[in-house]
Amino acid sequence: GRTLSWGARRRKVVVRPTAPVRWNPWLDRLRDALIVAVALAALWRVFHFVHSEVGWAEAVHVLWLGTLTMLRVVVLIALAAVVWVPIGIRIGLNPSVARIAQPIAQFMAAFPANLMFPLAVMAIVKFHLNPEIWLSPLMIFGTQWYILFNVVAGASGIPSELRLAARNFGLRGWLLWRRFLIPAVFPSLLTGLVTAAGGSWNASIVSEYVTWGDRTLVATGLGSYIAEMTARGDFPRIALGICVMALFVVGFNRLLWNRLYDLAQSRTRL
Repeated sequence: GRTLSWGARRRKVVVRPTAPVRWNPWLDRLRDALIVAVALAALWRVFHFVHSEVGWAEAVHVLWLGTLTMLRVVVLIALAAVVWVPIGIRIGLNPSVARIAQPIAQFMAAFPANLMFPLAVMAIVKFHLNPEIWLSPLMIFGTQWYILFNVVAGASGIPSELRLAARNFGLRGWLLWRRFLIPAVFPSLLTGLVTAAGGSWNASIVSEYVTWGDRTLVATGLGSYIAEMTARGDFPRIALGICVMALFVVGFNRLLWNRLYDLAQSRTRL
């Protein structure tokens, strides 16, 4: 030890602190300004392109169609969550069940949803069902599995100590779900809901306007509007429909999902 100390003093090793890298905040402002300028230029071009063929009355009508599709998405996501959250938690808390259920769920997630369209058309026509209602489940058929996968992952990650603590405190029934299980999987559930909602918006384009043979079933909504204008080759109205859908999706993310993510990080993060 004395030898090592003497050697260190002989070398006189001096560690000079490195100067911190200074980042100019004006570069961030310049980048943001550039992004805003490009976005405004793109919106201006789209506005002129759409306004050349579409009037304000039709633009307001397309906003109403977007509202109808948004209501379908919200209702379907809520129903899927009611079904798959309890099932996903039960699967995630039981590893032996998860080994059997996860391959089945993965197969169903990989199953192409458009193969269900002929069956849906034949059933709706045969039983004289309302397309406004019975075409809607096609929007969630291929995206509901995101909710299940994320809930299973969240339930599997619950620490065993918390499970034992809940058992020792005697939590049962609705109190167990409200105070422990649902808050524990809420961040994972939120990820599944966001992914499923985004997929449902995209799926509305092919689910609200279904054609099979000589049968065409249409549900009133933004997806059917985009699909119909695509079939006609009407580019201004296609651009209008896509812009309205982007407006709804971005607005939904900013006003709802981001706030729920903040809540999940501050209140329910393990």
